[in-house]
Amino acid sequence: MKIRLFVFLFGLFMAFTSSAQSVVDTGYVATYEQKMSVTTFVLNSSIQVRENHNNYIPNYPLDAGVGFSLKNTVIDAIYAFSIVPLKSKAFGKTEVMDFQIHHYSRYFLLDLFWQNYKGFYLGSKDVTLYPEMAVQQIGGEGTYVFNGDKFSAKAAFDQSEKQLKSAGSFLLGGGMYLYKVGMGSNLLVNGNQQADNFQLGANAGYGYSKVINNHWLLSGTATVGANLGNEPELLKDGEVRVFPTAFARGAAVYNKADWAVSFSFLIHTKSINSLQDNTINITTIDMQLSYVKHFDRFFKKQKAQVKDN
Repeated sequence: MKIRLFVFLFGLFMAFTSSAQSVVDTGYVATYEQKMSVTTFVLNSSIQVRENHNNYIPNYPLDAGVGFSLKNTVIDAIYAFSIVPLKSKAFGKTEVMDFQIHHYSRYFLLDLFWQNYKGFYLGSKDVTLYPEMAVQQIGGEGTYVFNGDKFSAKAAFDQSEKQLKSAGSFLLGGGMYLYKVGMGSNLLVNGNQQADNFQLGANAGYGYSKVINNHWLLSGTATVGANLGNEPELLKDGEVRVFPTAFARGAAVYNKADWAVSFSFLIHTKSINSLQDNTINITTIDMQLSYVKHFDRFFKKQKAQVKDN
């Protein structure tokens, strides 16, 4: 059983986010009255590699976990562990180290990735195993939410607020990533068994939350952009290429006065090799089903009993 750790908010960029948290249009966004929250969830996260027309998939596990959050503090951590692979042994074994940070504040979104996957397969019926194939993604990006006082990413993606009216916002961001892809002895990238790539770029898009009624919320964000980069050795010689990038996430939320249930997804794709005869795309896919309970204290306060004399 492979242990995986996910920490959503660890005090990064707190000087920026703490000052921005107070600016909110209360006609569009409301906070939960309770001081604390506990989250339980089931999560499916993986990296997929698409090389030309072939889609290489890891035998990724299904995760379960629990989290705790204390309102108006930096204490907000989630711990997850693998429970069972989604495929049988016929699809091989994947070694996984997956660490992600997703932080949603009033005007700023932060996404950090450190992912190592080794062991992939190709095909659904006639399965071919690639146990030596390995992918590493290290990097992250920040996104500015222009209409953050009305459009709440926190209501959509971590259920720490409520979206009262439908609202949207333009998004502008940038990111930096380092990729290492080892294709194994049977596959070559430009004549090599490994492809390294460093990228830096910008993106733009839009986010929108549709309030169906007092309890239901549908929300999504999407950005597209371009990164400049290449293999580190080629960058030293001034050889720079342009790589497309896309990032989308969505959520369906049902909320009540002190709890919420949500289904959310994240799809993050980038190209690391743009040659016409050998295109490689790396895609991170996360899907999560969550239950969030908001409360003021761990134990109910006992009522004082009056004894009759």
